[in-house]
Amino acid sequence: MTKKEIFKNEIELKMKRHLNHDQMAILEDVLSEALYRVDVVDLETLPATIDMTNEYILNLYELKKGSRLSPETMRAYMITFREFLRYVDKNLTQVSQEDVEYYLRSKQKEGNSNTSLNNKRRKLNSFFEWMRKSGIIIYNPVENTEKFKEMLMPIDHLEAQEFEQLKSGCKTKRDRALIEWLRCTATRKSEAARVNINDIDFQKGRVMVFGSKGHAYRFVFLDSIAMKYIKEYIEERGLREDSPEPLFAHLKGDRSQGLTKAGIYSEIKKIAAASGLKRRVYPHLIRKTTATNIVKRGGSDSDAGDYIGHKPQNVTTKHYTYKSEDHTYRIFNSFVAAV
Repeated sequence: MTKKEIFKNEIELKMKRHLNHDQMAILEDVLSEALYRVDVVDLETLPATIDMTNEYILNLYELKKGSRLSPETMRAYMITFREFLRYVDKNLTQVSQEDVEYYLRSKQKEGNSNTSLNNKRRKLNSFFEWMRKSGIIIYNPVENTEKFKEMLMPIDHLEAQEFEQLKSGCKTKRDRALIEWLRCTATRKSEAARVNINDIDFQKGRVMVFGSKGHAYRFVFLDSIAMKYIKEYIEERGLREDSPEPLFAHLKGDRSQGLTKAGIYSEIKKIAAASGLKRRVYPHLIRKTTATNIVKRGGSDSDAGDYIGHKPQNVTTKHYTYKSEDHTYRIFNSFVAAV
């Protein structure tokens, strides 16, 4: 890490508590431009080192990655990093592969599943790789640690009769509209929470949503059944189809306030409880059900991934292959829409 980078980071860390994400991004751009042709050197009378404490490194990681990760993801990462430091009490710059393996073995002895262990390993690998790329360490101590073998379990989803039973738990027009929306669009709860009524093209039964994970827009579609219940819900609220209000709103109080993703999760739990289903039901289960149904009805794994907005892993697919709206509609019409 150069002196210029350290200088820039020090300013950003001190301003972090005073500025939001957007303002921090502006500050970073301004500093990068202002320091482009500037050399930063230490005065001969001052020490030329920085106190690279664990807290400093963690704060710096949070600063640099804050604009790229959701607050929930960042919290999960930081919990893992701080837990790791409780097991490995040493400076992060001195961590070895043996330290990482000791931590993971300790968690394994405590009963963590291999899936959980691999998730912890993945988070640590991301963190130490960032440290390496930032010039804080020379090598990533997680890179050569072995992954744990995971048993592939069947994808959790709702069978057709279970989904029909789930519908019986709908007590309001909003309940049924929400269930049908999730069935057709397979959106994440955070994506559904951002949709406004006028985002929907009611003529074509389509809507463009912003993928919270892939950070990209995509089209999803609504069949005639979903459109029926969504329109009935909107009419009950006394709103027009071009209303800018949130699609899913509170039933009491300020009805112009949209449900948060936590609110959508809570409503699905209530619907499931009212239906009498003796299993755990949550918004992502409906998303997995739609993806599973695409494959069950003859679509490919790629079709399912394209429709639900999974980020492609293949470089060619990710950067060079254009997936048109017609492609997504074909998947929907063939494998998602109710007959």
